Amino acid sequence: MSSTYCFLIQFILNFVGSTAADTVENNLFHGKRSDIPAPYLPTECMLEIFKHVQAQDSGLYSCLLVNRYWCKNIVPLLWSRPFEALSTENRYKLIHTYLACLDREDYLNLSSSLQSYNIKIPEIRQPLFNYSMYLEEFSYKQLEIAVHSTIHIWCNKTFINNHKQDQILLIATTLCKLFMRRSISLKSFIIDKYFSHSDIPQISTFIEQPGLSHLTRFKIDYCKPMTTNTIKLLENLPYLCSNIRCLDIKFPIFEHNHKSISRIISTQKCLNEFNLSGVRIGSERILFSLQSRHETLNIIRLENVYITEACFNALALCENLKDLSLWYCRGLNIENTSVLLKSKFSLKKLRLGFSPICSDVAGLILQVGGISLKELEIDLINSIIVEIILDCCPNVKEIKLANYFPHDNNYLFYQLFFGLSLENLEIFINSKNLDYEDMKLTGQDLPPSLKYLKLSCGFTIDQFKELFKTCNAPLETIIIDYVDLNYDHIKVITKFIREKKTVKTLGIVGMDDMTSQGIKELKMLKKRYGIFIIPSYELNQW
Repeated sequence: MSSTYCFLIQFILNFVGSTAADTVENNLFHGKRSDIPAPYLPTECMLEIFKHVQAQDSGLYSCLLVNRYWCKNIVPLLWSRPFEALSTENRYKLIHTYLACLDREDYLNLSSSLQSYNIKIPEIRQPLFNYSMYLEEFSYKQLEIAVHSTIHIWCNKTFINNHKQDQILLIATTLCKLFMRRSISLKSFIIDKYFSHSDIPQISTFIEQPGLSHLTRFKIDYCKPMTTNTIKLLENLPYLCSNIRCLDIKFPIFEHNHKSISRIISTQKCLNEFNLSGVRIGSERILFSLQSRHETLNIIRLENVYITEACFNALALCENLKDLSLWYCRGLNIENTSVLLKSKFSLKKLRLGFSPICSDVAGLILQVGGISLKELEIDLINSIIVEIILDCCPNVKEIKLANYFPHDNNYLFYQLFFGLSLENLEIFINSKNLDYEDMKLTGQDLPPSLKYLKLSCGFTIDQFKELFKTCNAPLETIIIDYVDLNYDHIKVITKFIREKKTVKTLGIVGMDDMTSQGIKELKMLKKRYGIFIIPSYELNQW
C-alpha cells in the first residue's frame, strides 16, 4: 500500500474516530462498499487530496470503494485522462465503456454501419456514470490506437485490411461526436496521427456544443502533409474557441496553412504559451502574428524554425515574455538577432541551441537575458560564452548543459559554476553518444553553493567514483538518469550520502528494473538516513 494511501486511512482515523474508520479500512481491503458515513469534507478539499493519489498506479481505484461520496469525487479524476498508458485489454474496455455511453440512435447507426464489415458490437449495458462528460485531455492518436485494438478483439485479431482505416474512422467519428456533445470539461485537444494516411473526422463532428469551446490547450503534431479535414478544423478553430492558453504547433511544411495558424493566434484572448517546431515555410507570417498577443505571451519556444528580422521584431514587442527557447533555428545572424536588444521583457528562463559557428549569435542573445535571468539551458560553451554569462547574467542559479561534453577545457566549467554561485545543475547527453569515456568532470568542478545535481548522461564507474569522491558541494538532491546504472553506482551514492550527510532526496530512473541488492540499498538509505526516494512516477516533476 502506498504511503499516500496510508495517509488517507490515517486521516479518516483522526477525523471520524476509530470505529467508523476501522470499518472503512476493512472495506477497502476486502473490496466492499461501506454504509457508514466517511468524512464529508467539501468537494474542493477532497479533490486536492485525491490529486496526490492520482499519479499512483492503483491508489484512486482503491478509494472508489470507500462510499458513494468518495466514488462520486474520484470518477471524474479517473476519467479525465483515460487514454494514457493502457494495455490492449484496457483499451478495449475503455472503448467498450464509451460505446455504452452513446445515445440509442447513435449506437444503432454505428451498429448498422459496422454490419457491412461483418462487425457486430457486443451487447452493452448502460454504465452507472456518463463517463464521457469527464474527459479533459484528448489525443486523436490515442483514440485511433484504442479503436484499432478494439476492432482486433472483435474480429478475433483478423482485419479486413482493405477497410481497416475506414472502420477505425467510423468508430472514432462516433466517439468524437460523443465527446464534443458531452465533455463539458474538455481542456486539452491534441491532433496527432497513428495511421498517417487516414483523415480525422469531418469538421461537422467538432462543431457540436460544448465541443471545443472550453479548450485551454491545443496541439497539432504532424510529420506528413496535413489531411483535408485537419486543414478545415484549423480554419474553423478560431470560431470554435477563444481561450486557448497554450498553442503547440509541430509540422514540417505549412504550405498555405500558416494563415490558419496566424488566425488562431490572433483570436485567443489569453494566449500565454506558444511553441512552434519544424516549420520551413510560412514561419514569418506565423511569428509576426504573435505581436497581436504581445500583452499575454509569457512563453515562446521555437525549434528548427526559420527566423527572419521581422520575426525578431514581433518577439521584441512581447513585453511580458519570461521564457524564451531558440533551439537550432535557422536564419539567425547578428543583424536580425540584434533587434532583441531593443526588447523590454525581463527573461527568467532561456534555452539556446546553436552550432559552434553561431557562438556570436548565442552571445548576443545571452546579453538579452541579462540580470533577470535565473535558468539557462545551453549546448555551447567556450571562453567567450562563459565571459558573457558571468558579465551579463550574474544571477543565473540553474544551468542545464545539453549534449555538451566536458573535455579538456573543463576549467571553463569551474570558472562558470563558481562564478555564478550555482545552485542547480543538470547535465544531459543523448544516449546515442557513446564517447562518455572522454568526459572530464570531477567533484572539484562543482561549486560549494550547489544543492541539486541531475545526471542524465553516462559515466563509467571510475568517472562516477571520481565525481562523488572529490565533491565538496552540500548536495541535497541527486537524480541519476541513464541506462547503464548498476549496483556499483548505488554503492558510490550510498558512500557519499553517509559521509556528507547533506542529501535529503534521491531519484533513480529505472528503479523498477533494479536488482534486489539495489532495492535493499535504497531501503537502507531511507530507513537509516531519512532519505526521500522519489517514486518513479514523480521523477519527471523534479
